[in-house]
Amino acid sequence: MSLTGHSIESLATEPGLISHGTDHEETDAALLERVHARLRAAGDVPGATVQHMLSLADALASFGLGRFLLRHQGLNAYWTHQLVTYQPGTLPAGSAETLEYQMFEKLPAVLATRERFGIFRSQLQALMKPGATAASVPCGLMGELLLLDYSNLPGVSLIGVDLDQDALDSARALAETRGLAERVSLHRQDAWALDLRASVDVLASNGLNLYEPDDGRVTELYCAYHDALRPGGTLVTSFLTPPPALSPASPWNMEATDPKALSLQALLFVKIIEAKWQTFRTHAQTTAQLQRAGFVNIRFIDDRARMFPTVIAQRPR
Repeated sequence: MSLTGHSIESLATEPGLISHGTDHEETDAALLERVHARLRAAGDVPGATVQHMLSLADALASFGLGRFLLRHQGLNAYWTHQLVTYQPGTLPAGSAETLEYQMFEKLPAVLATRERFGIFRSQLQALMKPGATAASVPCGLMGELLLLDYSNLPGVSLIGVDLDQDALDSARALAETRGLAERVSLHRQDAWALDLRASVDVLASNGLNLYEPDDGRVTELYCAYHDALRPGGTLVTSFLTPPPALSPASPWNMEATDPKALSLQALLFVKIIEAKWQTFRTHAQTTAQLQRAGFVNIRFIDDRARMFPTVIAQRPR
């Protein structure tokens, strides 16, 4: 498995995407110098000198995921799939001190979303019935559906919706690899403007709300999902919870996190990358949004760190 050789930086992104911005024409060297200049201008921060942050920026620029994050400040379908399907120990033991290893093996948010991906798959597998229609919005590579076992599920139809044409192309390729291409239909469409109209039994959605700071817009997104589901249909989605430093209502389980890795994560995401996914909501906020959208029977499944909960909700029958 290569985590560094994919030339994903060259892929253009689509207008309207909020997760990973648009491609910049500047070279990698010019981009890194721009990041250096920003860090120098900001100065030292608690727990980190400018020199240390410059070194981390240089380290990010040395591998594929790091370069993508520096350039786009968010994840695309390819890198999301790489993070959630990564098998611990894949990177060689000799790379344990590298930043790439730390990001794939140690960062609490990465471990949480990987655990969340496993929870999604187990919940979705249990929800699948013969003849059902399941959708993923935005689908990315659609791994949460395409990696399920359909051997005893005849007639299941799978729908993927995404604004990013690269994501749709990659989902099609994965569907073909999995022998599921005939079950899959893919649509390039905005998640807020779905035209599925009560045609879906199960809808999976991960990641989009992390990039949307407007609570009203997120409620509108849940309304679109509600309208796409048949009566009695099920939504499986997720959200990021706030860290203790940002909210007294933070549910984080600090005993389940590595303090050193958590400090590195904050430095990378907030100060160096300036990640766009820094939109946090509590369980109570998410419950209220889903209820306003018309959902009932709302329940949560937390990851160990309680950073990236899965939430399951139903459209009333």
